Amino acid sequence: MPQDEQLSPEQVKQQCIFCHIIAGDVAAKKVFEDDKVVAVLDINPATPGHVLLLTKEHYAIMPQVPDDVIGHIGQVSKACSHAMLKAMKIDGTTIFVANGMAAGQRAQHFMVHIIPRNEGDGVGVNAFEGSVLPAATMTKLSQALAPAVKKILNFEAPVTTSPQPKVEKNETRDKPSLDDIAALLQKK
Repeated sequence: MPQDEQLSPEQVKQQCIFCHIIAGDVAAKKVFEDDKVVAVLDINPATPGHVLLLTKEHYAIMPQVPDDVIGHIGQVSKACSHAMLKAMKIDGTTIFVANGMAAGQRAQHFMVHIIPRNEGDGVGVNAFEGSVLPAATMTKLSQALAPAVKKILNFEAPVTTSPQPKVEKNETRDKPSLDDIAALLQKK
């Protein structure tokens, strides 16, 4: 669709299948509902019991969702995961958000996927392993991201580091050598 023909927010909402599910115009198997969210079984699940946790208000991506709703979504996601673990006797859950088309988001309605998992289930949603980045790259990324996150959160949170052990006056501590660390690890 050409840029000058973009849909208004109301038109997007009118065309959103998930807004129709929330309104009750499209049938769905609900597993939870309150004033902020609806949890429904996915009709095309990664595994049986795959739940989509939808915001009742139409938001396309996570940055649009108000903070109180995001907090609530976290609590409901936790409860759904816990319920799955107990009721379905599964090994674990994968909980994720595809935030934007580049991240795999297919529908323009914010949602959290809660997927029941069992060892060897063949679902391709696993922890990602990449290459270790050079220290200089990590420093540049940190220097770019930290101020941006602080600005968006609208406060100056101190950057925390691991606490250093207190050294009493007249006391010195030598850093352990690699041989010392290796010896400690071998004792365990």
